[in-house]
Amino acid sequence: MTDTEEKTTAPTTHRRGSASKARARKSETTAEKATKRGASASAKTSAKTSAKSEEKRTSTKRTGTKRSESRGSSRSGGRRSSGSNSSRNTRGGSRSSSRRSNPRAVSRTPGTSPNQDAVLIAPPKYRKGSMRIVPLGGLGEIGRNMNVIEYNGHLLLVDCGVLFPDEEQPGVDLILPDFSYIKDRLDDIEALVLTHGHEDHIGGVPYLLNLRPDIPLIGSKLTLAFVKAKCEEHHQNPRCVEVKGRDKLKVGPFNLEFVAVTHSIPDALAVCINTPAGTVIDTGDFKLDQLPIDHRITDLVEFGKLGEKGVDLVMVDSTNAEVPGFVRPESTIGPELERAFSEATRKIIVASFSSHVHRVQQVVDAAHKVGRKVVFVGRSMVRNMSIAADLGYLHIPEGTVVDLKKAKDIQDNKLVYMCTGSQGEPMAALGRIADGTHRDITINEFDTVVMASSLIPGNENEVYGMINKLVQKGARVVNRDNAKIHVSGHSNEGELTYFYNILKPKCVMPIHGENRHLVANGLVAVKTGVDPKNVVLAEDGDVVDLYHGQAAVVGSVPCAYVYVDGDTVGELTDEELEKRKILGTEGFVSIFAVVDTDAKNVISGPKVYMNAIPDDEGDLDKVRHQIVGQLEDAMMQGTHDTHKLQQIMRRTIGSWVSRQLHRKPMIVPVVADIAHDVIDGTPEGN
Repeated sequence: MTDTEEKTTAPTTHRRGSASKARARKSETTAEKATKRGASASAKTSAKTSAKSEEKRTSTKRTGTKRSESRGSSRSGGRRSSGSNSSRNTRGGSRSSSRRSNPRAVSRTPGTSPNQDAVLIAPPKYRKGSMRIVPLGGLGEIGRNMNVIEYNGHLLLVDCGVLFPDEEQPGVDLILPDFSYIKDRLDDIEALVLTHGHEDHIGGVPYLLNLRPDIPLIGSKLTLAFVKAKCEEHHQNPRCVEVKGRDKLKVGPFNLEFVAVTHSIPDALAVCINTPAGTVIDTGDFKLDQLPIDHRITDLVEFGKLGEKGVDLVMVDSTNAEVPGFVRPESTIGPELERAFSEATRKIIVASFSSHVHRVQQVVDAAHKVGRKVVFVGRSMVRNMSIAADLGYLHIPEGTVVDLKKAKDIQDNKLVYMCTGSQGEPMAALGRIADGTHRDITINEFDTVVMASSLIPGNENEVYGMINKLVQKGARVVNRDNAKIHVSGHSNEGELTYFYNILKPKCVMPIHGENRHLVANGLVAVKTGVDPKNVVLAEDGDVVDLYHGQAAVVGSVPCAYVYVDGDTVGELTDEELEKRKILGTEGFVSIFAVVDTDAKNVISGPKVYMNAIPDDEGDLDKVRHQIVGQLEDAMMQGTHDTHKLQQIMRRTIGSWVSRQLHRKPMIVPVVADIAHDVIDGTPEGN
């Protein structure tokens, strides 16, 4: 497809129903910029109006990359943060402008998702007989996947995952979907469908069950086993309904049909949701691997049958939509691992996701062939592989796996450590090994480290930084740059093309991906014959209505990043995160002075303490004299308020640090006034 063809067939999103008549009459044609390193083509924006039952409908063509910078464009060079100055928060384009001109628009609250526009259009009241879809995560980001499906007052949830924090979110453990949209409607929830057992699809389940413990969980055997283990850590006993491919289940008004799909974890499922309003399919994560090691291929026959019946809207995994061709089969990894293992002369450390059962199976097989023992390292790795083995998804030759404590009695050249930390996480097993802080495993010269998993966009700095540490310690590192030891679990462009041609959906809504991935997926759908007007490029918090076979964005709801910070959930704000970043990058200055506002002079100080900032005592003396002079001048002019005096100190020391040291640290000034704060030698309040 040429650039010109891409522009003329770019995906479109529909606007209808609640838009104001003024906005319906107004049409704009603007060219929006694609995000940096984002979508491969930009689309023209247009609006059409038509009357039906006195209702104005509008269709606004857009590229799906509606912000000046986004997670999609920035993750490859540095993941977005939720701080106010980061690309996570920047949005732009014609959509934001149209919202501001709409009388129904509401201002963005501090808790609104960084992926949303500054001004939101409130959705119209639910139209009876329609189907409403609200994504609470997974659009414009890799993680926290969650979709809400509504029909006549009943809610069905699909997935409830987490997003892992980046370097711009210090101290944050996890990022959850925002449950505020459903918090007042918990009794309307019929069930939560879980497509597979990865953390970005099940990690938020315990936090949702804290709101309502009896929500039925529907999923495959392995998925539910992983969820149960996670819930047990939170002292929960969830209600579970086990299903498999081609099973059918009625949940409230929703008729569900499950379709087996291949992914990087066994037992993954897509779900077809049928109501009188139409048929919607959520693919979850999938690929068309024709040679999976468990011989469970994506059920294209069943997808074809569903396509013949008619699919009104399909929500499709977009992660690899930009990658041409087809994903290599998982079975091609085994020979590469065997070669790496046979060349190793000392111990081998393999890093992968703790839920990647297929990859672990091939590590176990390769280790067994070369006569090595396997040691599972990391709590989640040990737990998940134990579950997978008990359920028959992981096949371990007798005597191949040994406990970490017993590994000390085995020679290095007979060991393979299977651990977590493939994304450079500092507290994961491989991160601690690289830092030399793991209590059981150390890196020695000629050890081999195999990075047998994908590199999530945005983790490049952490991963390659860890690799450098390992190489510096003398290890040989085998990764995607020098060996074919990983294949993706997501469909490439060729597989998506094949899938759309089989399913023949009327409308397409790309999900699970950064903005560039969503746009690329939409363009693939258009190439297979989907009308560009029927490609819905939504974002977190958008409200999509399916009515008479037509899907359209009709408004948006606030959709915040909810931070898990230690034992607290949702209490950490973006402002507090910004302070943490300042502390970590700019340093900390505390300054203390004692004054007598009655005598109008400085009694003691100011004492200046600089943390993580280089300082020169001679230079500090100059600024101390300057502060004393400004404080006494202010008191001579009648200022007795210690808060105002503190601000004088803050401005003075801040200007000096910025000018001399080119830093903007956090500054905490304290002024004590002996004329008012202390009475008869005793501090007030004692």
